[in-house]
Amino acid sequence: MIGYVIRRAGWMCLVLLTITVITFVLSRVIPANPAVFVAGYGASQAQVDRISHQLGLDQPLPVQYEHYMVGLASLDFGRSIRTGRPVTTDLKAYLPASLELIGISFLLYLVIALPIGIMAATRRGQMPDLAVRAISMVASAAPIFWLAMILQLVFFSYLGWLPLGGRIDIREAPPPTFTGFFTIDSILSGNVPLFLSTLKHLILPVVTIVLSQLAVGARLIRSSMLQELGKPYVRTARSKGLSERTVVSRHVVRNALNPVVTMAGVQLGYLFAWIILVETIFQWPGIGLYAFESFGALDYSPIMALTLVGSFAFVVINLVTDLIYPMLDPRISYQ
Repeated sequence: MIGYVIRRAGWMCLVLLTITVITFVLSRVIPANPAVFVAGYGASQAQVDRISHQLGLDQPLPVQYEHYMVGLASLDFGRSIRTGRPVTTDLKAYLPASLELIGISFLLYLVIALPIGIMAATRRGQMPDLAVRAISMVASAAPIFWLAMILQLVFFSYLGWLPLGGRIDIREAPPPTFTGFFTIDSILSGNVPLFLSTLKHLILPVVTIVLSQLAVGARLIRSSMLQELGKPYVRTARSKGLSERTVVSRHVVRNALNPVVTMAGVQLGYLFAWIILVETIFQWPGIGLYAFESFGALDYSPIMALTLVGSFAFVVINLVTDLIYPMLDPRISYQ
């Protein structure tokens, strides 16, 4: 197992190095010039050239890449030309909001998808199964941005039950920072009204993410369960007089989890990309909104940093997913 982890870690380093090369080259070959954004579109060519020199954009590409990698070795991602702050500082400010949103959404998704998929499989052809299949078909056809705007239209514009966006109301001050997660920090500071406001602002973006992923998850869990229910060991267990609940809970569910774990790992990784749309629509101050604004400003340093951070998260999630397999199925070994 240790040897497998070491090999995977080596491949992870190679993948991340390749990503730094690709993102660096792409950021330099596109025709747009970030120095124009900094100087202003009415600036003279001399002003643009001076800013390009200050940013190091007039140096040869190998020299620029060398400077970038030297800084990266000390976790220095450069400075954002839009915020004027080091990118590391921006990431520390924006990352907790995204992790809070992703974490709550993913946990809620698992809590809902697993029982729904199991129920649909154990009641195949009955009303619960038909309802899950119909809802999954409709939900999978709805783009996540469309779903987000529909929820805003219904629950904010028409009903007025939930806020349009943000983490808290604009009239409220953020809680003292302990973890960066407003739900936890508001509890630790004893501010119950702020905690309730935080939950209220979380509802729409969380529901958007959960609904967009629920269709795929429930269908895969159902398919995996049905495949296991048709195997000989299930018939043997039933012939021994075991109850259906015991057969499903002790045998079928565990054996059906391997493809579910794969799916969950992939979906969690992709959440770091989909979060850009969700945070932009709901104006959630996380790395998704930060990425969107950086793209619009041609702010290379944050774009490259976010690409690298997202890639790192994705490969780590894949590694953790692979390490979970032997825990679920002893037949799988990485020796």
